[in-house]
Amino acid sequence: MKSAKWMCISAITLLAVLATPVRFAAQKKSQAGARNPVPLINQPLVPDAMKPGGKGFKLTVNGTGFVSNSVVNWNGSARHTTFVSRSQLRATILSSDISTATTASVTVVNPRPGGGTSNPVFFQVTLPSSAISLYRLDYNTESAPSQTPNSVVTVDFNEDGKQDIATANSRSNTVSVLLGNGDGTFQGHVDYGTGGSPQSVAVGDFNGDGKLDLAVANSATNTVSILLGNGDGTFQGHVDYGTGSGPTSVAAGDFNRDGNLDLAVTGGTVSVLLGNGDGTFQAHADYGTVNGPNSMAVGDFNWDGNLDLVVVNIYGSTVSVLLGNGDGSFRAQVDYETAYEPASVAVGDFNGDGKLDLAVASVGVNVVSVLLGNGDGSFQAHVEYATGFLPWSVVLGDFNGDGKVDLAVSNVGDNTASVLLGKGDGTFLSHEDYATGSFPYSIAVGDFNGDGRLNFVTGNDGDNTVSVFLRATTTAMVSPSSLSFADQLVTMSSAPETVTLTNTGKAKLIISSIMVAGTDAGDFSQKNKCGSSLPPGAGCKIRVSFKPTQIGPRIASLTIFDNASGGPQTVSLNGTGVTSGPNATLSATSLTFTCSKRGVNCLCSPSQKITLSNYGTKRLIITTITIRGSIDFSQTNTCGRSLGAGKSCDITISWNHVTSTGAVKVSDNAPGSPQTVSLTGTNGCTSEARIDRR
Repeated sequence: MKSAKWMCISAITLLAVLATPVRFAAQKKSQAGARNPVPLINQPLVPDAMKPGGKGFKLTVNGTGFVSNSVVNWNGSARHTTFVSRSQLRATILSSDISTATTASVTVVNPRPGGGTSNPVFFQVTLPSSAISLYRLDYNTESAPSQTPNSVVTVDFNEDGKQDIATANSRSNTVSVLLGNGDGTFQGHVDYGTGGSPQSVAVGDFNGDGKLDLAVANSATNTVSILLGNGDGTFQGHVDYGTGSGPTSVAAGDFNRDGNLDLAVTGGTVSVLLGNGDGTFQAHADYGTVNGPNSMAVGDFNWDGNLDLVVVNIYGSTVSVLLGNGDGSFRAQVDYETAYEPASVAVGDFNGDGKLDLAVASVGVNVVSVLLGNGDGSFQAHVEYATGFLPWSVVLGDFNGDGKVDLAVSNVGDNTASVLLGKGDGTFLSHEDYATGSFPYSIAVGDFNGDGRLNFVTGNDGDNTVSVFLRATTTAMVSPSSLSFADQLVTMSSAPETVTLTNTGKAKLIISSIMVAGTDAGDFSQKNKCGSSLPPGAGCKIRVSFKPTQIGPRIASLTIFDNASGGPQTVSLNGTGVTSGPNATLSATSLTFTCSKRGVNCLCSPSQKITLSNYGTKRLIITTITIRGSIDFSQTNTCGRSLGAGKSCDITISWNHVTSTGAVKVSDNAPGSPQTVSLTGTNGCTSEARIDRR
């Protein structure tokens, strides 16, 4: 375990801009008039997800540093914004914004003097689900074995609307940038030099040109490297600034409210470097913490409009909260107990009360600690939730689109990422784990394929890769799509026929139930060993048997309920029940004919057919087919003198429009002979009406 590492903590700590340049060049403090701060948005947005095709709605944005003419941007385009307070805005989102599934980037822009663009927070346009399914793609950060990606961030560096990735690589002293293609895949990495042993990377516009820059904490050289962005996904050479000893984590925020992004860096202390607005920084001022400060996050914990810091102390099993004074300085820390050996912290409102809460990954006991905020800068006692083995980094996101904050944790001990779905009340469900690359020391959130669902990426220290997790479209196939059983003696069971269920998707197929349903469901049965799930590419066998309870055709369907798209999967079932010896089955037991007046016409029933079938194993010998009881009915047929097993023929009955009754009589060698069909004819017309046969 690397006790001095910090990974990317949360989108909240990244004051990154995705919109087109909206921030003006920094102006000197000597200019007259107050300067607007760079705003910060809290997670989550309210709401943070909507179904595609809905109506326009009001979006509530909570955060810090809002001013009366702040503007909420939706994918870089301004929306009508109402100022509520310096910690809340409301924006009008159009129906056209949510017409199709997508993930929007929401930012807040403060105008000059000062001002700038906030960190982005994602809004999902998607259908909510109770569970998630993910599949993984891996990308190299460098071919050399010395590359070790310790920290990962996701933003749009080249302003093409697609999420990109940057990693800090501790052994090669580089930052790798992988530009996204927008479909979940990424281009090859491009590397940029940093100081010695970079441990953490943060993103922001440090020189006010509207282009994203990088800040990298270097533990071996006690520096933070600034790489100014060119706006096309490339970066200039690094310029280094001194910090306290052994920096492991860096976060950006406007701590003195002057419209310039500043830096906070953890190491032996917390070092704060105030920004000059031109990409340069002043000498660091240090604030003490205890027992190995390892990572940090930013938020306004006491609602005073000033940014505060929360720092994880891995050896002290605490988090230190340093409340900001609004001038770039901080008060003495107040410590809150966590589970043993906390390694990472993320900030958000987990229970919807408008107060910022903390999620802390504790590597020592394999849990994430949740500390609910009181809104005054203090926090309640922590509650623990199990994760995978050795959790190191934690981030927030609504991964199932249900409007509730979830957690994702990277676990270096078992090479997994744990997802804990939130209940919306500050509590979380049991973790679901996904295999990653080797030693995933960092994790970050983004929508890499534009499908309206948040994904995440891990930086894998052990194999020089990043693992990108995308929402899987779960699909399944059944073969064959129908089963036709041979004729089967009533009450006797057939040999089983086999149906194969295959998981053709990239995620686990969750099987809820497999059953026979339909008109004659009791005549069919199934047995299977499919269990409750199938991994991608796997299949299982379902054996179906036919045991007819009655003579004649029987139909049903095999139905498989699962989480595959287009489900449930069905297989049509059919067979015929037969009896030993000959059989004579008529398709009807009675026929009715009528004549009724329609104006001057009398409309009468046409001839009607009945079918005689032999559902027996031996030939049916037909003696006679006759009409009895009335001369007003007549018949013709195609039956001949016999019907073979499984064969049928038609008997056509005609009526001469006189009210009368009669019957068709079939004499044969089957049990129950003769078989009869009763006939009824009713003429309701007057004698003057003209007969008009239908």
